[in-house]
Amino acid sequence: MFKFPHYCKKTLGLNAAVFLCLSFTQPLYAAKLPNFSAVFDVEAVGLNLGQAKHSMRCKDSICTLKSDAKPSGLAAVFFKDSSHETITLHQTENTLKWQSYHKLGISYKNDIAKEKTMNLKWVPAENKVIYPEKKREWPMQPQLFDVMSIAYAIQHAQLNNLPMKDFTLQDSNFQDKLTLKSTNKRDFLGFEFADNDLDAIKYRFTSKHAEIELWLLPKYNYFPGKIRVVNKDEKTITLSLAEPPKTL
Repeated sequence: MFKFPHYCKKTLGLNAAVFLCLSFTQPLYAAKLPNFSAVFDVEAVGLNLGQAKHSMRCKDSICTLKSDAKPSGLAAVFFKDSSHETITLHQTENTLKWQSYHKLGISYKNDIAKEKTMNLKWVPAENKVIYPEKKREWPMQPQLFDVMSIAYAIQHAQLNNLPMKDFTLQDSNFQDKLTLKSTNKRDFLGFEFADNDLDAIKYRFTSKHAEIELWLLPKYNYFPGKIRVVNKDEKTITLSLAEPPKTL
């Protein structure tokens, strides 16, 4: 039988003692993802392609996560394509739920810009995800996120000591269950902005169509310090923090 510490009985009434003492067996508060901005260096096909700027701003319980990526430096001489992603999330005291994903891609041919949009959206009335441009649909899953927001969903789970399981990756071509393959709580990452290597927790997830490696940095509220995504064609894209993330 559970026994209350003697000081709880002495200083508090029974009802208050039950509430206060039991509260110490659970987190005292839920940890929300804060508003932030961050800059990542982007590497693919063995080349440094430029930078991606991520940001998130919440108003009440609705959060807007954005990514703007375009070539820079030497890569800009050969590549001009850019992408702009906007994700809507619903965040409460202890939950994070995906709502929608929008992507505007701008490509160039003979210096003529061509725009392409893609939308993924949760339809609550039917509890499904639709891709209207291609007339595709999938059932909604409890912990479903797109490839851009999944890193922050894992950060949210880490902050709240939630199980790292039952995540679903939503793509325009597929919907995959992610399986946690390994966890390394004693990894390190080097950054140009840091004098020494930073402690990191590394997670590796796999699915039918993709593999995701994610390094979270305890020093920065478990913010993603490095994100690596490998698709089924063995094409890899890696994002690494170019500077410390900023809380807004």
